[in-house]
Amino acid sequence: MKSQRFKYNLSSGSKAYHCGPAYYGKLKGLKYRNDFWKKALYYLLIIGIWGGIFLSVLFTYLALTLPNIDNVMNQTRSPSIVILDRSNEKIASINDLYGDTVEVENLPKHVWQAVVATEDRRFFDHWGVDVKGLFRAFYNNIKANRTAQGGSTITQQLAKNVFLSKERSIKRKIQEVMLTIWLENKFTKNHILSLYLNRVSLVGGKYGISIAAETIFGKSVYDLNVAEAAILAGMLKAPSKLNPMKNLDASLNRMRVVLRLMCEQGYITKDEYETFSNYQYQKKTLTSNQTRYFIDYTMDSFNSLIGGINSDVIIYTTLDNKVQKTAENVVKSYLNNEGEKYKFSQVATLVLNNSGEILSMVGGSDYTQSQFNRATQMKRQPGSIFKPFVYLAGVEYGLKPQDEFEDKITSIADWAPKNHDDKYLGTVTMAVALEKSLNTVPVQIAKIIGLPNIIKTAHKLGLVDKLNNDYSIILGTSETTLLDLVSAYATFANKGYGVIPHSIRKITTSTGDVIYERSGSGVGKLISEENVETMNSMLRNVIEGGTGANANIAGEMLFGKTGTSQNNRDAWFIGYTPKYIAGVWIGNDDNSPMTNSSYGGTIPAKIFKTLMTYVIVH
Repeated sequence: MKSQRFKYNLSSGSKAYHCGPAYYGKLKGLKYRNDFWKKALYYLLIIGIWGGIFLSVLFTYLALTLPNIDNVMNQTRSPSIVILDRSNEKIASINDLYGDTVEVENLPKHVWQAVVATEDRRFFDHWGVDVKGLFRAFYNNIKANRTAQGGSTITQQLAKNVFLSKERSIKRKIQEVMLTIWLENKFTKNHILSLYLNRVSLVGGKYGISIAAETIFGKSVYDLNVAEAAILAGMLKAPSKLNPMKNLDASLNRMRVVLRLMCEQGYITKDEYETFSNYQYQKKTLTSNQTRYFIDYTMDSFNSLIGGINSDVIIYTTLDNKVQKTAENVVKSYLNNEGEKYKFSQVATLVLNNSGEILSMVGGSDYTQSQFNRATQMKRQPGSIFKPFVYLAGVEYGLKPQDEFEDKITSIADWAPKNHDDKYLGTVTMAVALEKSLNTVPVQIAKIIGLPNIIKTAHKLGLVDKLNNDYSIILGTSETTLLDLVSAYATFANKGYGVIPHSIRKITTSTGDVIYERSGSGVGKLISEENVETMNSMLRNVIEGGTGANANIAGEMLFGKTGTSQNNRDAWFIGYTPKYIAGVWIGNDDNSPMTNSSYGGTIPAKIFKTLMTYVIVH
């Protein structure tokens, strides 16, 4: 038996076993290992605490630097201006960036199904971040050796596109995840999908699937068929490149991809896939929206009345949309059928009622080609359209319609104009001279009453432009606008009371608070009733048997005057009933002459008749 080694324990007096060197080494190693893990756990704990603090601070900072979520959620448009016609029907929206708000529950199913099938097939199954989808996209991208698929969910796209900037950074990505989780916890899936559909930008920097449907297909989003829904869903990948109005082939190819995905995911049948894959999009062409001339004029008036806005407003205008469409169709018809024959390329028309409200305005042949408004901005020589102001000045001076004059060449201040056909009728009354639009008699009237009286009368009735201080103005050589001429003639229709042409009746906030409301004409009595009756009598003769015969409407009380500028560069007709006043101008933008048969009594008078026939009846 081996002897047992021991040592005496001095502190207790007892024996204690003395371990050998091998066993002692094992205990020493175990001690070192225990110390290492203790220290490791200690440092891990410290790192964990400080890491937790750091992450808390980081996430707090990132949360604090997020945009104001409530403000963004409530923001649906920049301040917009809705323009209504006189029947309170919408004719335009200005500065409106967003289309009508849609809710998924109210949409045709295939509209949102096309989007989900294309952008996020597991949308209703994940919690905002689709881990399975990320791995699938990663695998497919590696396999294709390019970025073939994206891994972002609809909720992530909503978070980054609506709330965050376009920068690529870790900070932005973390914020994106934070917002995604917040959105998923805050809203239902249907609400998130609705928000997404209302915020996607597919056309012209405007937002929402509803405005995209109206722009691309000319119909409501609620009326889209499966193929059209697939086209819009396909555009989400690259809106500009896949817009059928710009790149039809690429758009239709993408549409078929979307339809295949819808079929694979059970949203449509194979037969539906085959049917809608053959869908043919009719490429939209820009139409000439002539109402834009009126809208531009109204916006100029609005800016003068109100100026800048910080909230939505509604403008109630004077436009009669039925009269407007009639005027547009009449202008188009005469341009197409008579423009080449008579060598004119532009037409402008205006219709007012006797209180100065503008019922219709056509400022040219095609707004898409030229936004210059020939009804309000263009200044041209009015020719004989100016003569009624000469005759009115004469009547106010004391001359009578039955007063006789000699139709012969008469000089004044070294100026002796001839009649347009170089024919002279001898002795005529003042009424006949106006009826036949003779040039010699107004010269004689001017010699009697003086040029200042004529200028004063014209200004009184609303010709605001400076009139040349020479006698040639009596034959219409001083340029003016169609708008000013029509509003001046309105004084005759309005029993001598002047009118201010206007297009705005009222302006309110979107909640109905009145910002501006028009009241009264703003102009008092300008012509005595006796003198108005005298002028109406003579201007009635112009239509019944004079130069304006082509404007006559059987059974209707009409008054008016023709006008043609030198070398047939401009041809006019302005006429009126007791309730309505209309003016027509034809010519060319480059001021080139029309044919010799292009004068106020031909095409302008005929356009007036066609247009006024509708106005009177309706």
